[in-house]
Amino acid sequence: MIKLFIYSCVFCIVLGFLLIGGGALFIYLTKGYFFFPFYHVERIFVFGCIAGSAITLATIVFNLIDKFNARKKPPSDPG
Repeated sequence: MIKLFIYSCVFCIVLGFLLIGGGALFIYLTKGYFFFPFYHVERIFVFGCIAGSAITLATIVFNLIDKFNARKKPPSDPG
């Protein structure tokens, strides 16, 4: 569970850097200067952790729902 939380947060942070980095590259290519202020880095870490937490929580809830539904329904007869 902790691994899932860490992987989700790291994935969202890396994705944020790729997206914001792509925007910074676009600004550099169109306007000629590199715009990547420090508050973007802080924002990526905060939103990456929030999104990673949401992904982990959703995964846990859906797994609990699946376990509950599997225990509740008897297996169906194929024949």
